[in-house]
Amino acid sequence: MKFMCWNCRGLGSLAKIRELKQLLVANNPDIIFLSETKMAANEFRRVQNNCRLQNALAVNSEGRSGGLAMIWKDGMNVAIQNYSKHHIDSLIKLEGDKTLRVTGFYGHVNPSRRSNSWEMLRRVGDSAQEEWVVGGDFNAILNDFEKEGGRRGGSLIKERLDRFLTSVSVVENYPFIATKMVRQTQSNHDAIILYLWGKKPKDYLNDSRLSFKFDVCWAKDEDAKKVIERAWNRDGTDYGDKIERVRSALGPWQCKKYGKMKGEMRKLEKQIELIIDSDSREESGKMLKETRRRLDFLYAREESYWAQRSRSRWLREGDRNTRFFHAKALGRLKKIYIEKLKDATGN
Repeated sequence: MKFMCWNCRGLGSLAKIRELKQLLVANNPDIIFLSETKMAANEFRRVQNNCRLQNALAVNSEGRSGGLAMIWKDGMNVAIQNYSKHHIDSLIKLEGDKTLRVTGFYGHVNPSRRSNSWEMLRRVGDSAQEEWVVGGDFNAILNDFEKEGGRRGGSLIKERLDRFLTSVSVVENYPFIATKMVRQTQSNHDAIILYLWGKKPKDYLNDSRLSFKFDVCWAKDEDAKKVIERAWNRDGTDYGDKIERVRSALGPWQCKKYGKMKGEMRKLEKQIELIIDSDSREESGKMLKETRRRLDFLYAREESYWAQRSRSRWLREGDRNTRFFHAKALGRLKKIYIEKLKDATGN
């Protein structure tokens, strides 16, 4: 199970909905908790329709502030227990008749009233008989080490407000549990993800010869067809050798054709990381805004390329959901992966 939390700082604009789509496609979470949606519960239906997620509970915002939502994928057995303007509490049925308590939490913005949200969380904890995971924006830091930067000028201020907390039994029973931060180059709040089962050690080493996957976009590219034809028609009849030659030829060709734009994007993304993580605060806010603007321009170019090849009809070009289009073009990896082939005699 993957549990993702994100303070979206409003979902009223198309740009924010696009950002949410990118998160969902790139990380494929099972349960999503959103804070500061700044939407009424009936307005949130528009977000669900855009993201094609029908299972959700939304809590009304107060005017244009606050607002919560918990969304879950089809197939997840989720039972909402209770909710308020600062939390949504649920029970999740897992495999093997296991039950996990999952609570999305949003701490009070006003420090003088923050104790009210802490007390509410204590009440949820007192009623929890199951293993318990809490995630969200706590709107508070543990100590001064979780804050960098000052209040003057255009300097950048960084605080660790979003986190996961678990009961001790969760760590004991899920030894590979893992968390990660997903940096949002277009937003000032990063998403966080908890992966209950984490990454288990591999029982065997991957064979690079078995990991070659055909990219659907090559079928529409005349240059790619020529590269494949030359590699396939060379001497030899062994299919394994032919596939290896095609793989070896397509890799450098695609790298040369599309690598430059990708390289520029990775460079700008790295630059954004450096600006955010830098100890220097002077003019960092202005630099961050300009770098994000340039990256957004390249994202638009990349999206246009993949949108033309994805053959997707339910997302319009301009949604800035390149990762979705890219995944659509590649197809689901589980479907296109061929473990082995068998001939007519059973070999």
